[in-house]
Amino acid sequence: MNDFRLVDAVMPDVTPPDPAKVAEARARALGGRRHRRVPRWAGVLVAATATVAVIGTVAVVPRLGGDPAGQAVTVTRASAGEVLAAAADRLARRPEAAGGRYWRGETEHSNRVRASVAGHTFLVEERGGQVLWVGPGRKRVIAASGLGTRPVTAADRAEWRKAGSPRLCGSDTDCENDMIPAGKTRYIVTEAEEVLQRATLGLSAREIRDLPRDPAALRERLLSYWPAEWKARKKDVPVQVVRAEAAERDDWLWSIGESLLLDTPATPGTRAAVYRMLAGLPGARVVDGVRDADGRVGVAVLRGGGPGESEKQLVIDRETGDPLGVREVPPAPAAGRRTLPGTGVYSRVVKRLGWTDDEPAVPKGCDPDSGKGCLR
Repeated sequence: MNDFRLVDAVMPDVTPPDPAKVAEARARALGGRRHRRVPRWAGVLVAATATVAVIGTVAVVPRLGGDPAGQAVTVTRASAGEVLAAAADRLARRPEAAGGRYWRGETEHSNRVRASVAGHTFLVEERGGQVLWVGPGRKRVIAASGLGTRPVTAADRAEWRKAGSPRLCGSDTDCENDMIPAGKTRYIVTEAEEVLQRATLGLSAREIRDLPRDPAALRERLLSYWPAEWKARKKDVPVQVVRAEAAERDDWLWSIGESLLLDTPATPGTRAAVYRMLAGLPGARVVDGVRDADGRVGVAVLRGGGPGESEKQLVIDRETGDPLGVREVPPAPAAGRRTLPGTGVYSRVVKRLGWTDDEPAVPKGCDPDSGKGCLR
C-alpha cells in the first residue's frame, strides 16, 4: 500500500574508423550545424549502441528549389547514441539558474498491482506524488501525497464493479493502514545531513554537488562505496540468494544513478556524467523515440529485458537533456502461464526539478526528526 518504490553524410576515409571521428563527422552533418568538437566518449557510445540504433538512416531527396544539374543532397537521421550524446553535451554546458535557496524536486509515481476483492481479481494502478526540498544547511522536507488507486482497463473496471465498487487502497481495501491515504499528504521534516541515503551510502548535499563531471571519475567515486555495500548485502541476505558480485554492483550503480538524477541537487555536469555512466553499464543500450509514463517522447537508456528479466528505462529530453522519468517493465509471461498484462509496472515521471526561493509549506506541528512525520 502506497509503497512506490518513479549521419552518415560525411564519413572519414580511414580504416579502421575511429569512433570519435565518425561521431564528429556525423555531428557536423546534422541539420547544417557548425563544426564543433565532439568528445571522445560520444564515439565510444555510438559504437556501443550501433547494434541497436544502427548508425543512422540516409535518404536522398531533391534540393529545395530544384537543382539544374539534377543532383541530390543527403539528409541524415542521427542514431540514438548521437542523440543522447548531444543531449548530454547540452546539459553539461548549461549553467544553473542563479539564485534559489532550496533545491526542489517534484515527481509522480505509479505502480500497477493485482487486486483481489470479494472473489474478483483485476489490475489497478496506485498513484502518488512527492515533493522534495533540500534547503540551507541540513534542512530537508519531503511531502508525499496519495493520488488514489484506480482500475486500469475497461475490463478491470468491470471486475471492480462486480466486486461492489469498493474503495481501493493499493491492492486491497484496508485503507486504515495506509501510510499515505488518497487525498492526504505526509510531511517529513529532518535535519539529517544525508540527502542521498542508500544502505551504506550516505552523501550530503555538498558532497553531491562536488561529485565528478566525468563519467569514468564518477563511476570510480561511487564504487569507492561499494565494498561496504557488498559486505552488508552478504550479511543481510542468505548466501544462496545473492547473485554474482558484478551483477549486484551494476544494478546498484543504476539505482544510485536514478537517485542522483531525481532526488538530489546534482550539478548539470554530474547529471550528464550519470547518463554516460549508465549507458556504459553491461547490458545497457540506447534507443530513441521512447515514451515515458506521461507519453512524452525522448531518447532512453535501457537495461535488462531479457527472458524472465524486467527492463529498466531512463527517458531523457532530447533538447534539454533533462530526465523525463524512469520506468521498470516486467518480463513477458512464460508460455502457457496466465498473468495479468502490466502487472508490476512501476514508473516515475518528473514534473519539475530545480532551484527556488519558495519556502516549503509545512503544517504546524511537523517538527524535524518526527519519525513517521505528520499526516494532513
